[in-house]
Amino acid sequence: MQNVTRSHSGFCQFDLMAKYIELDHHSTENVFEAHIHEECEIYVNLSGDVSFVVENRIYPVLPGSIIITRPYEYHHCVYHSNRLHKHFWMLFSCRGNEELFDLFFNRRAGDRNLLVLPSDKTERLFALCHRMTREENDKLIALSDFFELMKLLKSADSANPENVYPADVEFAIKYIGDNFASPVTISEIARLAGVSVNTLERHFSETLGKSPSRYLLDKRLSYAALLLSKGETVTEASERSGFSDYSRFISVFKNSYGITPLKYKNGVR
Repeated sequence: MQNVTRSHSGFCQFDLMAKYIELDHHSTENVFEAHIHEECEIYVNLSGDVSFVVENRIYPVLPGSIIITRPYEYHHCVYHSNRLHKHFWMLFSCRGNEELFDLFFNRRAGDRNLLVLPSDKTERLFALCHRMTREENDKLIALSDFFELMKLLKSADSANPENVYPADVEFAIKYIGDNFASPVTISEIARLAGVSVNTLERHFSETLGKSPSRYLLDKRLSYAALLLSKGETVTEASERSGFSDYSRFISVFKNSYGITPLKYKNGVR
């Protein structure tokens, strides 16, 4: 009898959280500032007048739109009105299982985050999401539904965002994304974008719900958090993310994340 040896990479511990959520612009659960975490995220839109910022891109979303992000990929939802925002939200651990989720990891940060499915597969996606978010469901069934959902996502098309937002905002987002670790001033960005500072700030507020200076700060903070998670020292994270004042870095990091950079580095969440 011939012996056959089969090898496999194994499957690491896997945690999954799935929720159905209804919010409006004033809901306290909303996250408008730097939004990063060490898990992968799946967002499925059902309704609402919103768009998504992921890294250097703004993605308009419609019912059925899917946004995916991987660990430490900067993202946040932008409200354009107070229309009720209904969506599914999934957060899952991936450490040790990255090879199973090439849809999340086999791409550049901020690229191919918006996915779309044909109508028949979208209906199946909604059905799976609804079942996964029922609290009475068996965990094994929820995991089975999740991996069926992942198969659906692998068949989805990635959609490139159209230039439907003010050109100065599009320029500023990309410029900040490419240069946030260097000395950057909003007046310089406005000059390069061909608008006044007041115009840039107004367009930013209307498009992203925050000022360009806050967006710049958020990008620096999110990159600092990534560096800390990879073992960089607090000093290194501060300098490499564009903070010239070490004390200010510690202060604004704690205000945004609720803990000091050192505790974040040591895994306190």
